[in-house]
Amino acid sequence: MNRALYDINYKHFHRAFSEIHHMTEDIRERHQEKYLYIPNMALGLYYNSRNQPEMGEEHFRRALRSIDTEHEPVAVFNCYLSLAQSLSFKRPSEAMTCLDSLPQQMLQNPMYESGVLGYRCIIANMMGDDEAFNNYFAQYDSIRQNMPAQFNAANLEQVMVCRSLMQKDYQRALAWCDSIDVPLTATELRLNIYEDMGDWERAFRASELKDSLSHAADREVLEENLVDLSRDIELLQAEREKAELRHRQLLIVGLMSLVIIALLVGLLVYRYKKNRRLKEQYMHLQAAQASRRAVVSTMHEMLETPVSLLLAYARAYNDSSFHLDPETRSKRYQDIVKAARSIESLIDPVLDTYMQGAVGITDEQRQICRDALRSPLLTLISTAEVIIDGNDQIPHDEYMQMRSEVSRDTYHVATSIHELVLFSLHGDDIPMPKSNHISLNVIGRSILNSFDMHCSENGRNLATEFRSDVGDDVKVNIHPLLQELVNCLLDNANKYATGGTVLLSCHAAADGTYAISVSNEGPVIPAADAERIFEPFVRLSSDEHSLGIGLSLARRLAISMGYTITLDQEYTKGARFVVSSI
Repeated sequence: MNRALYDINYKHFHRAFSEIHHMTEDIRERHQEKYLYIPNMALGLYYNSRNQPEMGEEHFRRALRSIDTEHEPVAVFNCYLSLAQSLSFKRPSEAMTCLDSLPQQMLQNPMYESGVLGYRCIIANMMGDDEAFNNYFAQYDSIRQNMPAQFNAANLEQVMVCRSLMQKDYQRALAWCDSIDVPLTATELRLNIYEDMGDWERAFRASELKDSLSHAADREVLEENLVDLSRDIELLQAEREKAELRHRQLLIVGLMSLVIIALLVGLLVYRYKKNRRLKEQYMHLQAAQASRRAVVSTMHEMLETPVSLLLAYARAYNDSSFHLDPETRSKRYQDIVKAARSIESLIDPVLDTYMQGAVGITDEQRQICRDALRSPLLTLISTAEVIIDGNDQIPHDEYMQMRSEVSRDTYHVATSIHELVLFSLHGDDIPMPKSNHISLNVIGRSILNSFDMHCSENGRNLATEFRSDVGDDVKVNIHPLLQELVNCLLDNANKYATGGTVLLSCHAAADGTYAISVSNEGPVIPAADAERIFEPFVRLSSDEHSLGIGLSLARRLAISMGYTITLDQEYTKGARFVVSSI
């Protein structure tokens, strides 16, 4: 539409008509007929500029019949205003009536109202209705004087020429003509002034100048149209030559295709048989994976009660203000021992599920898992049994220290079991649907707040901070397990930080996606280990007793969600992990 209006304003009529034609075809191809009023309005302006107001009127009326007046008040306003322009050439009284049909809510804006009043003044002058002119001019001039910033000065010079002619102030009228930038319009107004003055000599010269300007403009339009037509003819000839060349090429390609089709038929038969075998193998694999996931889910359900029990006690015992009655203390610690032994009995069955998954596990890795889980479990059990056998004779300070150890070991076991089960459930890289539509900043703050609360309950109080360079209105589609992914990174950052702050930040990427990063202040991971740390059950130090599965779980979840996770090797204050393509 803008290109068509530009060509109309600069008299490039051939190009304007072609642009409007393409616009109409595009709307019909998209089955968006409700927008056909736009090319009709463009055609109305096109014919008005070609001094064919009757054709312009017809297209403006077509546009008005198809505009949604309730939802498109600006379009209705512009269409009625343009229709009034078409009618003013020969039927000014009808043009004035047309202006009465303008949407009233638009006229509450001084910019629109002053534009319409100016046009009413011009039409009233054409009709010779001095009383109507003075009435409209009083309102028009009031807006100009009192609200200059909202005044529409599009037709100011022409209105003031009409005003000066009514007052017989010819010198002022001519002065206003000198302010008009369009030579043809200024000459037409001077001709009217000279005729009203009775200065026929200057009126004659103005008439000759008007004819000269009109002929010059028509000549320029004709020359530009001829150039455009010549260019179109050249393009058509080039297209015809290309079509002939394509025809010859198609004949050659057709012959070659017959040979290729024969080869493809044989290849398709071979691939069909091969794909059928692969499909059968895939179905068997899917069944095996479904069976394995069902087993893991069952294990998860069996572990959920004892793990939840241990976490509940860990949160309570980490609070120094929490006290147990002597008569219930033994019972509560026996509950802890019972839950821990229940978890210990399920470790081997959980590890067995890895033998059937896409991620294999060696005997060495299996032993690492046993050590990482059984060591804190045995410490937890022995500490709880010491408290039971102490018969409330343990000194208070030593008792509180034991409670702290129970809380720490419980948290370690619960976290490790949770990561191990998640890794087994989602180790096959099966895509996860991202159906939750939520603000990126909201999910970032929520994850960090939840992590802070969890750390506080388990005695870890390293400072955290959230930063973002995206707006709160930016929303993304995520899977709920994104929180587990980021928690793995936060746990890792918190575990290896030597001080400072754990930072979670959200930022926009150059490709239009978003990223979440987690960083700490601590030891820098060597470049040689930048990828190795994402392998399951890998620990960079022999002194570590963790599973070494957190980062591997984070990457597995990221792959299933369609994200990428990397170590930022340019960050030198510690470790910084970036989850991209969100």
